[in-house]
Amino acid sequence: MLMKNTVLACLLCAFAWLPSSTAHAFAVGGHVGLNLDQGDVHVGADLLFPLAELSPAVQLALWPSFAHVFREGHDVELLGVDLPFFFRIDGAPLIPFVGPGLGLAIYEDVSLKLNVITGVFLETNSPVRPFGELALRFINGVFVDLLFGVVVEL
Repeated sequence: MLMKNTVLACLLCAFAWLPSSTAHAFAVGGHVGLNLDQGDVHVGADLLFPLAELSPAVQLALWPSFAHVFREGHDVELLGVDLPFFFRIDGAPLIPFVGPGLGLAIYEDVSLKLNVITGVFLETNSPVRPFGELALRFINGVFVDLLFGVVVEL
């Protein structure tokens, strides 16, 4: 329990120093997912903070997330912080992304994961942005999650 509280406190402190951007709003939302290895379903919450415009077509963001995985015998909590690169293609309604990240899987103990995410956002020309994602989680095995969700820019 102490480890869970320490991790949560560290994540909250990290969000407190995030630079605010007047050009881009942050987004909040949720997702549902399916672990393709075990068939476990999960539900989660997402935050999305733009960090930098690396070029007119490439944006770097910070994507913290939380998910509750429903497993037979014992549920798992997933905390993640990913750094996706978004690639805007002129005139295309899809915005692909790829990026690395770190995660914690919390159950009987805490396990550090190296994340690699990829997917697409659908540009709706509104604050609502649906997405699909494939997340690979490494260390102590390889786990593959398929996620669908939506974020709303605030």
